Amino acid sequence: MARQHRIQPGDRVRYSSEFCRTIGALTGWLPSARGTVTALWGGGQDLARIRWDHHPDGPGTIGGAHVSALQRQTPTGWLPRR
Repeated sequence: MARQHRIQPGDRVRYSSEFCRTIGALTGWLPSARGTVTALWGGGQDLARIRWDHHPDGPGTIGGAHVSALQRQTPTGWLPRR
């Protein structure tokens, strides 16, 4: 049975501040990256396919990230990663 994540296809996401600090990405496009999850895949559905809004390669660029590095946007703000 696949694990359930709070992040699902259609969710708006960004890289978490904790993740950005951990890898030393304090400037540049990564800390301000925002996008929409288009699919979950991989063993345990732990990887998210993301259509980024603003990316160095142009808007709409498809990329991916492990769900543990992401935060989900809600009507009340950005939720902690889970």
